[in-house]
Amino acid sequence: MDMNTTQQDSLGKHSFNVARKGWKRLCVLMTFVLIGAAISIPMANAVCTTPPGGDTSTAIWDAHMNEIASMGEIEPVDFQIGDQEIYRVRKRSDRRTRDSVLGHLRAIAPRIEEFQRYFPTAAEREEALERVESGDEEELKYVPTPPDRPVLLVESDLDLLGSTLAFTTCAEKGEMHDLNSFVEVDEDGEEIRRSVPLPESLCIVAVRSHTIDSAEEMRFVLAHEWVHTMQNGSYDFTAKPLWWQEGSAEWGAHKVIEGSDIRDHKIEQFYNRQPECSLTQHSYDAQPFFFWGEQEYGTDWGISLGMGGPEYLKYPRRAAEILPPAQWLEWAIAQGNQSITMPDGRPLPHQAEFEPMDIVGSCEGNIEGPPLSVQLREVTFPEGAASPLTINPNGAQLAYRYVIDPNGSGEPSKWAPVIETTELEPPSGPMQIVAIMPSGDDLNATLSLDNSGGLNCACHIGTWMEQATADDEAEDTFDGALEALEKYRSMVPPEQLAELDKAKQMIQSSDTKDRFRFRGAAEQIFEMGGEGEVTYDNDGPIVTFKPGGSFIIEDPHTLTDGKSTVNYNTYIHSGDWVIEDGVLKIDLQHFTYKGTVEGPVSDGPQNFGGDNKHSSYVGGGGQWVVSCEDSGVTLIPADERERGPGKDAVLIAR
Repeated sequence: MDMNTTQQDSLGKHSFNVARKGWKRLCVLMTFVLIGAAISIPMANAVCTTPPGGDTSTAIWDAHMNEIASMGEIEPVDFQIGDQEIYRVRKRSDRRTRDSVLGHLRAIAPRIEEFQRYFPTAAEREEALERVESGDEEELKYVPTPPDRPVLLVESDLDLLGSTLAFTTCAEKGEMHDLNSFVEVDEDGEEIRRSVPLPESLCIVAVRSHTIDSAEEMRFVLAHEWVHTMQNGSYDFTAKPLWWQEGSAEWGAHKVIEGSDIRDHKIEQFYNRQPECSLTQHSYDAQPFFFWGEQEYGTDWGISLGMGGPEYLKYPRRAAEILPPAQWLEWAIAQGNQSITMPDGRPLPHQAEFEPMDIVGSCEGNIEGPPLSVQLREVTFPEGAASPLTINPNGAQLAYRYVIDPNGSGEPSKWAPVIETTELEPPSGPMQIVAIMPSGDDLNATLSLDNSGGLNCACHIGTWMEQATADDEAEDTFDGALEALEKYRSMVPPEQLAELDKAKQMIQSSDTKDRFRFRGAAEQIFEMGGEGEVTYDNDGPIVTFKPGGSFIIEDPHTLTDGKSTVNYNTYIHSGDWVIEDGVLKIDLQHFTYKGTVEGPVSDGPQNFGGDNKHSSYVGGGGQWVVSCEDSGVTLIPADERERGPGKDAVLIAR
């Protein structure tokens, strides 16, 4: 006979359901790695679908049942948890030693009982059944009962399950556990009858103490497994959806063991996997959903989720019915606010983060994701974008806020819901968006700006700094000219030597190895006699392409010859740009400058300034083919005859 398993990672501690063919149907909730068959899901991996169940030999199951049966007498203990009777069986070699596992269970029993009180009482169950029978609650498929299953606590030493911590296996309600089919035999092969027969509806909690590192971990494991016995006692259905089954068991364990941090990695895993995974595709890591639900609606809300039955929880289209759409949005906003806490009120050790998103390059962006997954985006818009921003949720629940409140509070603005296509003015700064699709459909919300004529969104829009481009062919261009000038000096009349020296100065000041296409020939323009010096404020000119078709070049600099200094603190060329037939055409129309000048007789720095419309500009304007990459923008001369080394304009993000 085969054992069917469904495995889900818990950092090496998995859970599966087991059903043996020909046997009574069992619900087995295990936390272990099946050696040779386990599929490991790393903590940050975005694998979402629960690995399919695989067939394996019944030898593992039989070995565990035989191990328990061979331990000998099963005895009731001297306490119970609520209506749950507790039985204990230990290896003969351990019976004279202190029972630390039972001691840990006894210590947390009062906290478990507090959690049990949130389950319906027997009287409440009867009332609910009457309402179902009268047709008042047609959708209520499973009426929970108070946790009342008897539990057999055992310890297993078998090394068939890797780093397994513990597992829980329960018989069907009102039936005998499969352990009843395994008996202890004496040396003659005769069956040894139990003095205490197994009770009906039994759950077995098997703990592998040698895999547990601390008293805190032991208590957390016991609390987690005990929640499984309570789940079985209340809902009595098999093949439970793992996100509810394990997520709520983790939540319950945190309720019992306050202050624990041993499952912090699972909370981190939830937020790492959430962008690609529907809520129903999580497992142990789904616990933040239950933390939030308790904060919003109370402890009994998380317990009540099982009333709809497994089909109600397994598929996103049915699980979406757990909450009205607006409340699913509240779940998303809580993640955006990072306001979800641990059940004991501590901040979560990990929180959801906003993923950067920009719509600069195409004027359009999409927020996509699986159903019931919360998507968080921080959206950046083109600088100075003025066209309306259109948000189309396409059926999703979405809310936005401005990172900096435009009303001047200095804090983020309040969340504003968007449930239908909405137009907004693009903010001057980033906008944060949370979105969730509360149905079985994938999320696909769109954000778009008007891009008529290609003037609002293009990959070159933004502020850049030009890098110098090497022009290898020009490295030695002027060496011969300088040599010729020196030879020519002997032939020049004395009254023309000044002009000759000026020509030599201009040649020496020209940098022909590194060329900028958007920086003027300042060294040559500044002719004060002697060898002048130019110092730029930036390594390259600052080039800004604005939405709507305007363009500016900023290149402040200082010129000095040692006696006089000119400081251009404002040095701006501006104009328009347009894209026609795939060619970027730049028309520089305006030159603005402001600064100070100081010389030997100026009595301190003197302010000056001015502007000149339609001025010529050395190296500016032109027609270009735009090439955009992640590292920046390259402008290539549109005229192929003008292309070559040092002819491109290379722009990098500033």
